[in-house]
Amino acid sequence: MNNAEKLIEFISNCPEPSFGVRHICRELDDYGFERLYLDKPFRLKKGGAYYIIKNSSCVMAFTVGQNIKRPVFKIAAAHLDSPAFKIKKSPTVLDKGYVKLNVEGYGGLNAESWFDRPLSVAGRVIVSGERLLKPTEVYLDIKRPILTIPSVAVHLDKEKRDRDMQKEFMPIGGILAENEDFDFEKYISKEARVLKSNILDYEFTVYNAEKGVQLGLEQDFVSSPRLDDLLMVFCILEGFKKERCKDYINVALFTNHEEVGSLSAEGAYSAFIPNSLKLIALGLDYNEGDLIRGLEDSIGVSADCSHGYHPNYPEKYDITSMPVLNGGITLKYSSSVSYSTEIYSGAAVKEICRDASVNVQSFWGRSGIKGGSTIGSVLSGELGISFTDIGLGVLSMHSARELCGSKDINDGITFFKAYYNI
Repeated sequence: MNNAEKLIEFISNCPEPSFGVRHICRELDDYGFERLYLDKPFRLKKGGAYYIIKNSSCVMAFTVGQNIKRPVFKIAAAHLDSPAFKIKKSPTVLDKGYVKLNVEGYGGLNAESWFDRPLSVAGRVIVSGERLLKPTEVYLDIKRPILTIPSVAVHLDKEKRDRDMQKEFMPIGGILAENEDFDFEKYISKEARVLKSNILDYEFTVYNAEKGVQLGLEQDFVSSPRLDDLLMVFCILEGFKKERCKDYINVALFTNHEEVGSLSAEGAYSAFIPNSLKLIALGLDYNEGDLIRGLEDSIGVSADCSHGYHPNYPEKYDITSMPVLNGGITLKYSSSVSYSTEIYSGAAVKEICRDASVNVQSFWGRSGIKGGSTIGSVLSGELGISFTDIGLGVLSMHSARELCGSKDINDGITFFKAYYNI
């Protein structure tokens, strides 16, 4: 498979963050990584490869260089979550026999792009276990399309208006005969093969069940759900899992909840991240002073999809920085520090790109238009490390399907291989 095909397959295995973590950790297991647990001492060795999971939906993987003299880190971070719909508790709504599910929008999603698509459901069921405060989680990805959100016929909806998220975006899953009933909890208990009476809670995401494809006159593009930010997760993982740098501790960090602010135990603001770096240093017999000094020489890259230039909307872009799809890595800048790039770290990334023959371009938002933000500034502030915000350009960002350049995937992987090999 080429890298575009590998990306499409990767995304299909990651319908929501906890499944993303499971899939990533299976790959790490295949490359000899050892799982560590936060409630147990870290026993680390130079040359080792390890990973830590937080709340099943955030993972930090790292390799220890054979020649390190201080805990100096090279970090690349991306997020596993994407805008979607989350299923509420007791969600069943029956209307004239139609079975609907009550949902809530997650993140800044382009809701209308979800109309008329085949949708499925993935997440976790929490059931009674042996430990009261540590119940058992059961993963469930139904995979087959079971839902859709039908749009209203244009004949009946000719006026432009704001959409009613509560009313218009409830997915429809079926239609019942008279006297039939539907119980969502009973349905998921059957699919997950657990007793309904044992279910304590659940968390499910409605996701676009359409698989990604390559398209274009020369297969120039990849059209797929969840490119933001699984595209960058994939590039980091491909560059990270085989490299064994001698002089640094290489870190690949994949967080949750970026689309809603990152303020959670598994988000970029979590104490899990600085605590884990501290435990790594202690596990290698360094002290806290060594860690503080090591962080001063550490570097980080925040990798999140970038806005690619849209030829139908040139007025939405800055007049001198218009990064295009298949134009390579994009360095993202913002005077408001919503992106973390500053001249020293940005210069380092440019030099890595030059030495690795990776195309590089720049993105500034158009003055007067407020853009997005990433986890780069959060991590830079929390850890005191210089970060650079980079990405690969996409169109249709936050839609049910997004578009990226096929050639950019190769540049992304090449960049992270070079970054982790320094």
